[in-house]
Amino acid sequence: MAKNKLVKNITIDELAEMVKKGFENTASKDQLHKIEKDISEIKYDLKENIRQTNKLEMRMDYVENVLDIPTGKK
Repeated sequence: MAKNKLVKNITIDELAEMVKKGFENTASKDQLHKIEKDISEIKYDLKENIRQTNKLEMRMDYVENVLDIPTGKK
């Protein structure tokens, strides 16, 4: 009998709300971590692309100078 006094009766709706809140907190943290990771990868890729573009531009300038190709640059 004493054991039953310790048990709180809750409705299915209350239980569903508790479970929902638990999942929301977990999903939010995981989603933020994934977004932060994705942003870091995008930043790295962007920096690498800029570096490669600058390098390619320098090489093109060199080739144009060697071949004496007019570039249209002023």
